Amino acid sequence: MRRSAMRRIATNSLLRRSAALRTARHALCVATSRLTSPRFRAQCETDALEQLGRVLDASLVDVQQLSISAGGEVSFNLEFLSGACPQRDELRALAAETVSSRPWAAGPPVIRTSLRRPRSFMGHKAPESLRHVGALIGVSSCKGGVGKSTIATNLAFSLAALGGRVGLIDADVHGPSLPSLVSLEEDTLPLTQRGDNKLLVPPVVGGVRLMSYGFIAKGASQGKG
Repeated sequence: MRRSAMRRIATNSLLRRSAALRTARHALCVATSRLTSPRFRAQCETDALEQLGRVLDASLVDVQQLSISAGGEVSFNLEFLSGACPQRDELRALAAETVSSRPWAAGPPVIRTSLRRPRSFMGHKAPESLRHVGALIGVSSCKGGVGKSTIATNLAFSLAALGGRVGLIDADVHGPSLPSLVSLEEDTLPLTQRGDNKLLVPPVVGGVRLMSYGFIAKGASQGKG
C-alpha cells in the first residue's frame, strides 16, 4: 500500500510538472508569434528596459541599443560608466537573468559591453590634454613626510587593477618622489613628446600613466616625430 501510494504521488507530481511545462511552452509560442508585430515588440522593449532599470544601478551602468527580433531574441549593450567596476560580471549576469525571465524572451540575450568615455571635469572649455579626464582625486597636505605620495600611488594602482583608466601626477616641484616610488621598465623613456600637438606622452606602468616633475628635472624628456 505504501509503495502504491508513493507511486501515485510521484506520478501526479510528474503530471503536474509536465502540465506546467506545456503551459509555459504554449505561452512562449503565443508570445513569440505575437513578436512579429512591431507594436508588440516595442511593448516588450519597454518592458525589458523597465525591468533592467529596476535591478541595475544607473550610477554604474547604462542599457543601450536594446532590440528584440521577431523570434524573441534580445540583444543590448551595457555601457559601464567607469572601468573601475568590480561588479561587471555580476551586473552582466543579473541583466541576462532579468531579460531571460520575461515570458516573451527566447533564451538568454546577446549582451555587448563597452566603456563610456568620460567628459572632462572642466566641461566644454577643457584643453585637449584634459578633454577626457572625468574626475580628479587630490591627495595633499601642508606638511611633508606624511605619506602623500605613498597614498596617491597605492590608490592609483588599486583603481587601475579594478579596470579604471588612471593617470598619476606628482605635482611636487621641490621634492618629486614618484620616480623613486615607481620603477620604469628597462629602456623606457621617462617622457616623450607627440609630434602633432607637442603634448608630453607619459610612461605607463601597471596600467597607470605617470607624470612627475622629476622626469623633466633630470633632463629625461625627449622629442618624438
